[in-house]
Amino acid sequence: MVERPDPTRLTEILKAATDPTRRAILTLLAQEGPTRVTEIAARFEMSLNAISKHIKVLQGAGLVSRRTLWREHLIEVQLAPLAEIDRWFHDLRSIWALRLEALETLLSEEEKMTDLALTVTRLINAPIDKVFNAWLDPVMLARFMIPGDGMSVPHCTTDPRVGGRFAITMKAGDQELPHAGTYTEITPHSRIAFTWESPHSIDGSTVTLSFGAKDQGTEVTLHHVKFASAESRDNHEKGWGAILGSLAAAVARTKV
Repeated sequence: MVERPDPTRLTEILKAATDPTRRAILTLLAQEGPTRVTEIAARFEMSLNAISKHIKVLQGAGLVSRRTLWREHLIEVQLAPLAEIDRWFHDLRSIWALRLEALETLLSEEEKMTDLALTVTRLINAPIDKVFNAWLDPVMLARFMIPGDGMSVPHCTTDPRVGGRFAITMKAGDQELPHAGTYTEITPHSRIAFTWESPHSIDGSTVTLSFGAKDQGTEVTLHHVKFASAESRDNHEKGWGAILGSLAAAVARTKV
């Protein structure tokens, strides 16, 4: 068990060692052993009185001791108090180790969230431009953004341009679920991308729609990335599957 440093004692030691002259004195004593005060003063461009004051501070912190040999006063370094600093750094290293471990765990969780993704594909019996435009039309969105039975979309607005926003309010019984996002790409008639903000989404969640002509219809591929959990991803996969089914029915009911 590592003994915790005394805060008051540690302050005295650090305060004494912060001065560059006092650190130089400690280095000198560690290298040359017990030394007379006059000899120490001779190494520095300052008065004997000034050096004596520095030594007094070091002595008060326990970093040096004074030994009298006849009429001579020898100053000797005491390294034991430096263990207080070492214990303090030990605590700091332990704290930072814990913080780094927590950061590593957080980054690992973020990476797992980023790795969670889903892809849903559906072939829709309608022209590609009609299917593409349905995703930008608030009237059409209100018809097919239905991820579950018994749900409806009472409010929907779009600003179909890169940087524009959309807002969709889904309703399940008496509960309203607001959804929104920002268009990050609109490439007629092949690709639409947007951020996805909902009560169950996390920061960085995005959806990309790809459109391709196939078998006289349109193949829609929806790719959604970043979920808080695998359960959330699976629930969204079911919801998007239902929405693509509703899309197919909605475009079939509208005139070309």
